[in-house]
Amino acid sequence: MAAKHFYRPRNEKVLAKYSAQFPKIKTFTIDEVFGGWANAQKTHFVNGAIFDQIYNSKR
Repeated sequence: MAAKHFYRPRNEKVLAKYSAQFPKIKTFTIDEVFGGWANAQKTHFVNGAIFDQIYNSKR
C-alpha cells in the first residue's frame, strides 16, 4: 500500500514490483549511520543540539 502512494518500500519483493517507480539508490538505516535512534536523538534533537543550532541560526 505504501509503495502505491510513493513511499519507498524496504521489502525487497515489494520494491521489485515497483522498481520503475523507485530508481536504485543507496539506502541506509539510522543504526548504520548514527548508532541507533537514541544516539541520533542525543546528537540532533536534545535542547541545544544540531537541530536547534540550525533552526535558531535562521531566525
